[in-house]
Amino acid sequence: SSRESYEAYLLQIFTRNLIGPIFIEIIQRRNHLSFGEGNFGALFRSIERDQQRRGVFDHGAPASR
Repeated sequence: SSRESYEAYLLQIFTRNLIGPIFIEIIQRRNHLSFGEGNFGALFRSIERDQQRRGVFDHGAPASR
């Protein structure tokens, strides 16, 4: 078995919002078995930044950590 067979990675990309808050997420995994617990937090922080940029962020809502 070669070293290449043990390399693992996850490629992930999101489109801009297509219709309202709807977007497409594309994921490609190679020898990568989990989604990754840090991805959920990063996704929500990214959504909040986008909402702030567009001026639609609800400042009264609890902030994600």
